[in-house]
Amino acid sequence: MLNLTLHRIETGDWIAFVDESRARLGGTANPSLMPAYYLYAVLPKIGGCGLTVQRDGQTCGYGFLFPRHLEGDVQVYTLRYHPLLGAPPVDPDELSDQTACLLERTCRIVFYDPYAAHSYPATHQTIGDLDFGRPNAAEAADVRTIHQVVWNNPPEVLYPVDMHSAEFGLATSLVARANGQTAGFLLGMTKFDGVELPARWQELLRHRVRLESQTMAVLPQFRERRIAFLLKKVQAEQAQAAGIDIINWTADPLQFPNAALNFTRLGAVAYTAHPALYALHNDLNQVIASRFSLTWLVGSRRVQERLSGAGSAAVVNLAGRTEIVRVNDGPSATNFEAQSATIALEIPADWTALQQHDLSLAQRWRETTDRLFASYLGIGRGQYIITNAGTDGERRFLVGERVTDNLLESLI
Repeated sequence: MLNLTLHRIETGDWIAFVDESRARLGGTANPSLMPAYYLYAVLPKIGGCGLTVQRDGQTCGYGFLFPRHLEGDVQVYTLRYHPLLGAPPVDPDELSDQTACLLERTCRIVFYDPYAAHSYPATHQTIGDLDFGRPNAAEAADVRTIHQVVWNNPPEVLYPVDMHSAEFGLATSLVARANGQTAGFLLGMTKFDGVELPARWQELLRHRVRLESQTMAVLPQFRERRIAFLLKKVQAEQAQAAGIDIINWTADPLQFPNAALNFTRLGAVAYTAHPALYALHNDLNQVIASRFSLTWLVGSRRVQERLSGAGSAAVVNLAGRTEIVRVNDGPSATNFEAQSATIALEIPADWTALQQHDLSLAQRWRETTDRLFASYLGIGRGQYIITNAGTDGERRFLVGERVTDNLLESLI
């Protein structure tokens, strides 16, 4: 009989479990392990949890439970199991059955061995001169390489290649192919529930299962070809086909190019900010990694119009727009009392360059904007939802609209 200990963020031992399991499984030397920052912050957010597996007082290994999909009312999880070197083997069926009982809900467990042989059936969807689809084995390895190139990350913060296998069942596993090369990728996971929704949205949208869109990157030489936009468009189409209305992801609120893509071109919105979400340090994150949680209502008319090009979507030109109240002047002169229908929050014109050239000023920007987001964003009356990006000459902004019934209806 196995002895299982379930670990969740709510039990208060999650960080200790992640640290212990990664250390005993080889840590940074084990490329099959999920990145530590992902385990700390993302897996609990999507409804995942962890297991310590023992027999006769001896630890056999560690498991990580990933939401997979719903079958009616049954929640299906992938159990990613990592045995300890030299530990007694466990029977997959026994482990899966005991895990299902331990979760104390109607669920089914799919056992997954990251060290086994896996299949990578590629798919293809041609859009113009580009090809999108699930990666084959070589392209799955390319994803890890692109991730490292774009962020200049060390290997230990990269995702394992096997996540893209058919057996793991990743909800979004997409690559973009251009000129015979892997030009970019997008990956995302199934999520059970998620950030709070306005009551009207909860009435109308399927929300028990969502997607958490985790990471997207395009190699520099392939940019300016709408690849990021098209990756997201294909993801939205796949989500709709799977009966999913909501896609969430996190984004650095101070990266203006991302804001223009996410809010203006895709029609996503943000009303939840997470200061210091990740303990992450790389070329794009020289200061504390605060994030927006974005909500993308992929079945809404607004988003469908953005994706089809039928809807007018443009970054707001704020020059002369005195009715849009600016709540900060750079990282200073903050106004926490605005009550206008629309506000503009200034962000750096080039956040990446600022972090590299003036770390102290970058830190002040982060602290100031974190306070503003905490003060203004939310879905309650009088709070604001970020719906667009804005410019005034060389200056860059996020545009927020005050919550009203009319606004909430217009977004779905």
